[in-house]
Order: sequence, then structure tokens, then C-alpha cells
Amino acid sequence: MTGYYMYIEASSPRQPGDNAKLYSPPLKFFGNMCLQFYYHMSGATTESLKVNVSGNLVFFARGDKGGMWRKACVNVSAIEGLHRVTFEGVVGSSYTGDIAIDDFSLTAGSCPCGKFFD
Repeated sequence: MTGYYMYIEASSPRQPGDNAKLYSPPLKFFGNMCLQFYYHMSGATTESLKVNVSGNLVFFARGDKGGMWRKACVNVSAIEGLHRVTFEGVVGSSYTGDIAIDDFSLTAGSCPCGKFFD
């Protein structure tokens, strides 16, 4: 398998609010789509993970999620056409907060696991 992943690590030097963004290439949307990915948020000062589709927030998680990988399933409805998915990890107030995403997919139809925000 090939692909991309994102990892934002909060060691020095860093400033609270520093971020890392991973942009998808333009993806073809047609009606309802299912956006799925795995994310990992670990550490006492983990800030947030935001996911946008063409600038519209579709997923948001904040804080320590227990140091394990979690699956996100998000139903996305976008105007037919090409759209970018942006993953943004934001560091917290110290070095004790890391965020990662992996195994991103976008498929036609509704997600089998529904939509949620952590």
C-alpha cells in the first residue's frame, strides 16, 4: 500500500497553536460521500484535530483520546465537483501532545458508522 499520513509532534521548538496541514489532491464529490480515517491523539496538552472539506468543518476533536487509534466516519454532502479535504493538527501548550491521522478514504454513499464529533 502507498499513501500519506500526518503526524504533528510537539517537541521543542514549538509555540502553542502551531499547526500542520495535510491537503488531499482535488477529489471528485457527487452527492453524499463517506469520509473515513483513523486518528491518534495522545498527551495531556493535546489541542485539536480539524477536518475540512473545501473550507467547511466536517470533523473536530480536542484533547487526549487515550493514546489509541480511533476510527472516524463522517457523512459529507458537498456540491458535485472537485473538493479538497484538509486535515489540520494543532499543538497545545506544551510538548506532551501528539496527533496523527492515517488510512483516509472517501467513498460514495452514507457511512456505515454514522457521523460523530469527539
